[in-house]
Amino acid sequence: MTLSISSRLHSLLVKIAAKRSFQLPEEGVERTAEHDRQLLIDLLLQEFLETGLGSDDEPNQRGVEIEEIIDLVGSVADQTRASSD
Repeated sequence: MTLSISSRLHSLLVKIAAKRSFQLPEEGVERTAEHDRQLLIDLLLQEFLETGLGSDDEPNQRGVEIEEIIDLVGSVADQTRASSD
């Protein structure tokens, strides 16, 4: 499965990964080990909690974008598990 991600979301993913010292593989997220994908999701969740919520605790624009990335990475993990069953 190929991760279909817009250039805007990809740019945000790269920035967050760099900020959190996570090395994204050149071949794409779908080529990472399950443990590394889960680590990436955890880092994205941490970023979401720190920068993705407005004063009303609702997702701001950055939060919505981070949620989209989490969903995409999670769907790759789900697809990988399903194909190995």
